[in-house]
Amino acid sequence: MVITDGCSDRTPQIVDELSKKYKCIKHIHPGKRLGKGGAVIEGFKAATGKVIGFVDSDGSTPAEDLHLLLNELSGCDGVIASRWLSGSNVMKHEPPMRIVASRGFNFLIKLLFGLPFNDTQCGAKFFKNEVIKDIITDLGLTDWSFDVELLYVAHEKGYHLKEVPVKWEYKEGSKLNLRKVSINMLISIIGFRIKKSPLAPLIPNRLAYILYRKME
Repeated sequence: MVITDGCSDRTPQIVDELSKKYKCIKHIHPGKRLGKGGAVIEGFKAATGKVIGFVDSDGSTPAEDLHLLLNELSGCDGVIASRWLSGSNVMKHEPPMRIVASRGFNFLIKLLFGLPFNDTQCGAKFFKNEVIKDIITDLGLTDWSFDVELLYVAHEKGYHLKEVPVKWEYKEGSKLNLRKVSINMLISIIGFRIKKSPLAPLIPNRLAYILYRKME
């Protein structure tokens, strides 16, 4: 399944052509910008297999390591790829500022949520079907911080998630605005932390909407 989220290039047309040639490919093209989390949630809703997951389309995690993740899934409820474990093989690192932002974000996530993972943002995660179907109605973050909510909700419900070292390579050509994305993620994470705290009822509705952008 391929989700083309508000693409302005020929990606939707290319995926359409491939889906006609290869019947195993299902193409969902919302026609509007949903954000990373929104697109993944749409895929979750449509998925019916025993295993449900997602990977970044740039191939930063090689296909052979996806098989490794799937094999590890037999002993737990969900597996997430990691660039920051012993045994991980980062063949090409991100630019220094991205590394600083990544490690700083991970430190903040551990501080705010107590999650035990070293890399919440690596773009390869797989779960058993029943896990996703159980937590999907609890998911609402639509931006790049979606991964944190996904892992937090699954962890909070007692599911066993395993972090697995993988090969990973930074791909050139990213159009990601690091400053803008970092600010948006920080706002989302703070809002999500407040939503999950005893302070939630004290937050005005308008401020809560700004901090925690719930899916419509």
